Amino acid sequence: MADELFITIDTAPASDNWGFVGRALVGEHEAYRTIRAYSTAGEALTAVQGLVAGVLGTLLAGQEWRSAQDEFGHVPRRTELDFGLGAKVRRRETEPTDG
Repeated sequence: MADELFITIDTAPASDNWGFVGRALVGEHEAYRTIRAYSTAGEALTAVQGLVAGVLGTLLAGQEWRSAQDEFGHVPRRTELDFGLGAKVRRRETEPTDG
């Protein structure tokens, strides 16, 4: 579809033709190219995947934390986020039993 835009992670030959770099593209625009060159395209792809996953994970965690603060009106407590052993017990009690 013409109205879709994809973020792509791929590899390309390094500019000096010694190995491969990982790339992150937004549509046809190269947004990032790894600084290091890797011996194989697979290594370059793994490296750039790790970078993108780390950045997205950090952004998503921060946004979720801000949303929880907005919802509770304060820094959320572990119990409000269903962390810890108590949360597992509560879930087990509310899950339907096989019978």
